[in-house]
Amino acid sequence: MSWKTELGKKIREARELAKMSQEELSAEISGRFTYKYTRAQISHVENGKSAPAVNIVSAIAEVLHTEFEVGGCRIGVRSEQAVGLLTVMHQQLSFPFDVEHSFSSASLKLTSMPENSVHLQAVFTRGQSRPIQTIELGKAKRGIA
Repeated sequence: MSWKTELGKKIREARELAKMSQEELSAEISGRFTYKYTRAQISHVENGKSAPAVNIVSAIAEVLHTEFEVGGCRIGVRSEQAVGLLTVMHQQLSFPFDVEHSFSSASLKLTSMPENSVHLQAVFTRGQSRPIQTIELGKAKRGIA
């Protein structure tokens, strides 16, 4: 079963459990939020024919007082706790190239290579002792973790 089909099935089950028609859900979303979402769009989502944006799934979850978990991802009502987490999580970890970055148990160095590739060297140690593991990756495309 595809994730779109699974999500659609869960949305339909939650809507029916709330005793709402697709038309009523559409009206509720359009009334509470700044975007219009039609009955036909809800039908397409429930039948796995289209993938809604995350903000739409969040709006549906809020209207139906539930959350949806598909493929390890959970989408639900945005709580104050989640809003606080979003402010903390907006930063991205980054390391400049060609500089060794040292930590208490490891060092890391990224080197930019020709042809849009990156060389990664990670050395893991215990205290000041010799390395217990060295990982070197070459020709990994940029942007791939």
